[in-house]
Amino acid sequence: PFGSAPAQRPRRSADAACLRNADFCSRMRWHYAILAAMAPACEATATPAVLMACTGATDVTKCLTSAQYDAIVAAVRGQLESLSATCTASDCPQADWAGCVLRMAGHDFMDFANGQGGSDACTDMEDPENAGLPECLASGEHGKSLQEVYNQYCLDVSLADFLVIAAEAVIASTRARYEDASPGAPHLDLRAAFKFGRQTASSCDFAVGRLPNPERGCDAVDETFVQRMGLDWTQAAALMGVHTLGRAKVANSGYHGWWSDPENSRRFNNNYYISLVAKGWTVERAISGNVNKNQWERSDTGRDTSVDGHEMMLNTDMCLAFSEMEGPRGPGGTPVLAHEHQCCGWVTSDRISAAISSNGGVYCGGRAGGRLGDERDRCCGNENNDCGDPRNPNGPAAAAVLSFANDESAWVTSFAAAWKIATENGHGALRSLGECGTSSTSSGSTGDTSGGAEVVTSTTGSSSTVAEALGTSTTDLSSTATISAWGLIVGLANFF
Repeated sequence: PFGSAPAQRPRRSADAACLRNADFCSRMRWHYAILAAMAPACEATATPAVLMACTGATDVTKCLTSAQYDAIVAAVRGQLESLSATCTASDCPQADWAGCVLRMAGHDFMDFANGQGGSDACTDMEDPENAGLPECLASGEHGKSLQEVYNQYCLDVSLADFLVIAAEAVIASTRARYEDASPGAPHLDLRAAFKFGRQTASSCDFAVGRLPNPERGCDAVDETFVQRMGLDWTQAAALMGVHTLGRAKVANSGYHGWWSDPENSRRFNNNYYISLVAKGWTVERAISGNVNKNQWERSDTGRDTSVDGHEMMLNTDMCLAFSEMEGPRGPGGTPVLAHEHQCCGWVTSDRISAAISSNGGVYCGGRAGGRLGDERDRCCGNENNDCGDPRNPNGPAAAAVLSFANDESAWVTSFAAAWKIATENGHGALRSLGECGTSSTSSGSTGDTSGGAEVVTSTTGSSSTVAEALGTSTTDLSSTATISAWGLIVGLANFF
């Protein structure tokens, strides 16, 4: 739920490298046996650290001041805010980029379990659930990537810390856009609670299969957010508010549509919850013909019927608020699932008067009021079966959803608490900004990451030199083992 074909892992055979520098390799071909033994096939799992390779990058931030945090935030905001502010159903670059960065942060911390994983900058980019993430990380989403900023700070700031800061920068930018247009809106300050010291993980095979499957609805929410990450249902619902940014694309996740209207999808606000309860939703099955991808589509009189303007919710969204009246889980019923239930999720206007007011008075595409049947017709069209009682929705987080829709301050407070837990899980020795003691602010490297200059010593320096000789980069060499092997080969070549 935090959603371009799957990223292809970097591959470079020794022979392909030789084709780019025949003179270098002609003197060294006999050393390839050593390379093959130490780094078979030159392959490495495509993680963020591989995609965003930085020579001499530190894996743990030794010191981070408020000024340094602010500089990173400003640089990331600069990337986002340099994109076109035009936002239509077919083209909204800022929403796409912001959504991608937050999705990366979410997929990073959602693999936490039993003290392992969390915000450690390690996800398997070959997992189909991570499709689309390499664009905003490295290859360029609308021509902009986080790597452009990370390369300026990678010697001192771990990628694990950087990805959290980048997400907070995106939240700060999109929240400021909303606050500027909404006088009196509650301020969200994540900077005050930020702590540094997360260690970047080089591998995370344990994370396979840990991302929540939206098809499982609230079973997945309970397993991932409540049981593993330690949130309560109110905090879990608050964290899902990140869906107010961006949209789902079939090429990335298999799902299709906006969680809200395009303009609100580039503003970090509580519109996600308003959309859940002030619009009507009916099942939409087999997205793009895939029977394993089912969602909910907007059903009320205000829906956009165009392909580009399609609005949707996932099972993991709808189940928070809506349950069928009867089910195997007792009187509370069963949280709704698009592939199992045929019903309309909607809430009577009297339960969400403040949310409707915040929505410009719009309720299910029109104005609130009238008989119960009139409101159902406006919200649900031809679907006469309600998902539970519209006067008293009873999903496991229904009270929180209603609260957040009616009172943005309640959501901002809960979100800040949930974000802190989510991004700190798995890291026990974090420090507040400026708590640096006598630790060095450097990772021990002496130089910068630009050009082809050798910036570190020992093995990493050798990898940089080899990269220059081959006319490639350390990213192309793919893995630490491969780079170390090249370093050894260069040493042997020089010796002989």
